[in-house]
Amino acid sequence: MKKLFTITAICFAGFAFSQSINTNETNEKFSIGSQNAFVTTIYENNANNVISEWKKVLKDFKNEKVKDSDNEVFGDNILIKDWGNNPVDFYTKFEEDKKAKTLKMSVAVDLGGTYLSSSADKDKAKFVEKMVKDFAIKMTKEPLTDAFKANEKQLAKLEDDQKDLEKDNKNSKEDIENYKKKITKAEKEVIDRDVEIDKKKGEINVQKKVVDASSGAVNEQAKSSKKILEKLEDQLKDLEKDKKNSKEDIENYKKKIKNAEEDIKKNEENQTKKKTEIDTQKKVLDASKKKLEAVN
Repeated sequence: MKKLFTITAICFAGFAFSQSINTNETNEKFSIGSQNAFVTTIYENNANNVISEWKKVLKDFKNEKVKDSDNEVFGDNILIKDWGNNPVDFYTKFEEDKKAKTLKMSVAVDLGGTYLSSSADKDKAKFVEKMVKDFAIKMTKEPLTDAFKANEKQLAKLEDDQKDLEKDNKNSKEDIENYKKKITKAEKEVIDRDVEIDKKKGEINVQKKVVDASSGAVNEQAKSSKKILEKLEDQLKDLEKDKKNSKEDIENYKKKIKNAEEDIKKNEENQTKKKTEIDTQKKVLDASKKKLEAVN
């Protein structure tokens, strides 16, 4: 029954664990009437779970049968070796307060006509008192331990989330630096292409004159001059295309830088929120730890 505890819930419930879990001896009503009983309180658990576990405790002893009805557990002919060979009957009543999440546990032991009391048999009474108290501590600690482990797990998850955010932030900053380098490189390529384009245009102008001059020449010479011109013009187109691509790359890198900067801003906001969540969860974990350690 794993459950995360909020700070508020822990603070309001914490008073219940300001002292040790104790047992007291008093008369309680059972299905077999009012009998002397050993009474304690179990916290932060529920009747179904507690009854199931208590039946297991009784079944660990040699017995005729162990059954429950209407939140009362009957252990028939329970044989406790330390008490000799005479079996006894256990009657255990559980009264649950669901709102407070507590269970009042009352145990009466029929020794065979008389019910166990500390005034009549101090040693056996101490045995049952310890048995009841140990069980109450165990049943109180189990859900608190589950809550503590769940809070530990939640804190670890939040801290992992924080590390992921920090890693993403670092990657975004590295991306921006890489984009800036690429922009510098692309800008240089644009400048280089401009130089090459001017040079190529000069070559084309020269070749056009050659073509014009060879227009009256033999057919093969004219074709050769024109072919060279076409090749130069194709090279010019390639250079202009390269320049255009470099300019587009620059714009794309600038957009990526802008997006990365927006990601960094959002990431840093998320980091601030995550740090607050971590600080809160640390307080929750510390409170649940203190609550668990207070049970004895």
